[in-house]
Amino acid sequence: MNDSIRNVPKHAVHTDPKFVQAIKLGKPLDYSSKGLRTLNKLINETPLSVRVHGVPDRGINKRFICGAIWLNNNYLTNLQGLNKSIEELLELPAYLTWIDISHNEFKNIGQEFFQFQFLSILYMHGNQINDIKEVLKLKSLLKLRTLTLHGNPISRLTKYRSLVLFYLPQIKSLDFSLITRHERSVAPPILCTVNNNYK
Repeated sequence: MNDSIRNVPKHAVHTDPKFVQAIKLGKPLDYSSKGLRTLNKLINETPLSVRVHGVPDRGINKRFICGAIWLNNNYLTNLQGLNKSIEELLELPAYLTWIDISHNEFKNIGQEFFQFQFLSILYMHGNQINDIKEVLKLKSLLKLRTLTLHGNPISRLTKYRSLVLFYLPQIKSLDFSLITRHERSVAPPILCTVNNNYK
């Protein structure tokens, strides 16, 4: 990587388009399938390199230059410690755009995502979320475009896709399938009567 990108002072990173582009192109930090039950000591874990053919470069603060973290296929039940871990691991935490926490043991959606206003991709499939209204917590992520929730109990709800779209009109893809114009046109107007009746 170009030395001028490596040496951008942390306080000026957000003004340097080359650095922002480097973050977007950086390899994901891969902590998948490591048997994690907590994120409190993620800084001590070694990211995997096989799936992404290496690990992200490091910047002037010895933190990783990337905008994606994979935590899938672990045993996580909550994201306590996520924000601290991201601060410790990434050169520019605010530019985190992709989080994969699929195939864990989450029953609800915490507030840990909210500080990452550039988050555009969130994989949460294969968890245990059983209340559709949990999805509403993601509404403040205005740049969220790609979301996965299949494999959670809520995905068996009648009109599941329409319900998610009602809560999150900003998304363009749900469960690896693009939202169609027809789906947007038939999204339910109210959700206050939604219950947990499954197909």
